[in-house]
Amino acid sequence: MNRVLGIALQVFAVVFWIQFVAIKLYDPASEGIGSVVWTVLDPFVAAGTLITIYVGFRRKQIADSANEEGLSKAYFEANLTFYGGIILLHALLWNWIGSRLVEPQMSLGWLWVFIDISVPIVLFPVGRHLAKVEPTDSAA
Repeated sequence: MNRVLGIALQVFAVVFWIQFVAIKLYDPASEGIGSVVWTVLDPFVAAGTLITIYVGFRRKQIADSANEEGLSKAYFEANLTFYGGIILLHALLWNWIGSRLVEPQMSLGWLWVFIDISVPIVLFPVGRHLAKVEPTDSAA
């Protein structure tokens, strides 16, 4: 199951990045089909971000319980995944849910760009980790 979820996260991250670049070519104002594509992708971003936070939390628990001195690669990756997922989820909820439910003018363009750049950077490595992890490992 981890392997399938990992591959799905990797594919989604690549598709999301292609959409981010390609929308400037086929719908620069994001008023036509581009807006519809973003509307379809947003729930998947939220789900992927929640998976990222969960995986980061599990990895953080394992890294924190290890008796290693100093900053290890596992500790760094776990914290980066966990806190990066939290920041991404917060930004997404602020711009996506807040602008749709509270006030449409509240949506910030620069925050959408941050989200669009961060999604592949955060989700792809988590997907790669899940695809590599053995089913008996407790890291995910």
